[in-house]
Amino acid sequence: MQTRTKAWLVTLILLSACSEKPAPDRKAVAPDSANSSLGSYALALPERWKGHFRVDSLSTQERGTALPGAVVFNYLPADTTIRPQALLVVAVYDSAAWQAVRKEAGPPPGDSVAAKGGKVFVVGLPQSNPFPPGSPDATVFQLLELKAAEISGLVRPN
Repeated sequence: MQTRTKAWLVTLILLSACSEKPAPDRKAVAPDSANSSLGSYALALPERWKGHFRVDSLSTQERGTALPGAVVFNYLPADTTIRPQALLVVAVYDSAAWQAVRKEAGPPPGDSVAAKGGKVFVVGLPQSNPFPPGSPDATVFQLLELKAAEISGLVRPN
């Protein structure tokens, strides 16, 4: 792991049928490891994310043609009257399915950041800060946004 980024390594394995959503807990973090027959990847999240997110699975409708096990890292607002907002989505597609998605009209659900064994690893990022400018949550959300250098090494297929 590169010390200049001070990233911590979280191993996420694509889950074949994850329907449980963790309770909203400001201290929730991604699981250290899990097993799956779909493959795995290591995800290097910035240290500054600790304590600010929870990991949820995407429903079948939300993930579209991505393989089961797509996950969303939701920012947990300090204002608990506001629902959590996506900081990052990680999904894996079969190569053919990803090519079909890329040919569809409109923006793709994310950008491919890695490929291995006929699978394409895709990350989706927020298009804008969803909180009112100047609010405490807007400030934190902006600090948590991934930088270009962080995105390039974010997902490492195993």
